[in-house]
Amino acid sequence: MPETPQEQFGRVRTHVFWETLKRGLRTFLVFRPFVNTYLALRTGSLIHPLASIDWNVKVGRRCFIGRATIDTLGGNGRIEIGDGAIIYTGCDLFCHHRSTIRIGRNVLFTRQAAAVTGNHVFDNRDAPILSQGIRTDDITIEDDCWIGYRAILLPGVHIGHGTVVAAGAVVTKDLPPMVLAAGVPAKIIRER
Repeated sequence: MPETPQEQFGRVRTHVFWETLKRGLRTFLVFRPFVNTYLALRTGSLIHPLASIDWNVKVGRRCFIGRATIDTLGGNGRIEIGDGAIIYTGCDLFCHHRSTIRIGRNVLFTRQAAAVTGNHVFDNRDAPILSQGIRTDDITIEDDCWIGYRAILLPGVHIGHGTVVAAGAVVTKDLPPMVLAAGVPAKIIRER
């Protein structure tokens, strides 16, 4: 269900306030490296000191996170990263309001891969796109998947166990287990 313009504006305003406050803390107190070090020690993971990880992200044990952006965009969305997952530098995981990104165990996000749970509504041609709200949906990536270089996962996709998403692919629909998918939009090329 799309958000009303008032809900969207309030959420964005709150997000901008908190992001400004967090960036101020990072800039003036060099706060982020200490938070990432604490998170790394608590989970036994390797986390880049300047990775941007939101406060309500659940990181599993023995993960590797490069200088990535893992953000819930100021809403009550959740991101869950399974044990042994690898998220390389330049990856963007953006979870919008009231949605979830679930990443299974031993999943590999190659450089500059992205997952986004929200999309602007643009059905009404007479109204500005920004006034039409955002439609959100969960993203689920099961265990042992490989998301290739600059691949993009769009809202509502479910990627089955052991699936490989090729570099540059745009995943718009669910993918079954143990396949190789490539293209824009991503299509199944063959079974693994």
